[in-house]
Amino acid sequence: MAKRASKKAESRISATVRYHSRAKMEMPVLDINVGGCMLDARGWSVKPNERVSVKLPGLAFVSAIVVWIEDQRAGLAFDEALYAPTLEHLQG
Repeated sequence: MAKRASKKAESRISATVRYHSRAKMEMPVLDINVGGCMLDARGWSVKPNERVSVKLPGLAFVSAIVVWIEDQRAGLAFDEALYAPTLEHLQG
C-alpha cells in the first residue's frame, strides 16, 4: 500500500497560544501542517477538547482545539486550514 503524501514539515518557529482566561504562553512549534500543529507543551495546563487561539509569526490569532497531550507535547487542530503558501512562508 502506498504511503499518503504529507504536507507537514519540521519547524523552527514559536507560537503564542492564548488559553483559559486569556493567559498567553510562548511555545516552540515541533511540527506544523495546513490542518494543525504539534507544540512543545511543557508547563502547559490544558486538556484535550479545550479551545485555544494560536498566533504564528506574521499572522493573526487562529482558533484551534487541543486534540491530544502526551509526553509534554500537544496536538492542535486549526478550525480553518492554513493556505499552503502561508505554511511555506512560515517554514521559510
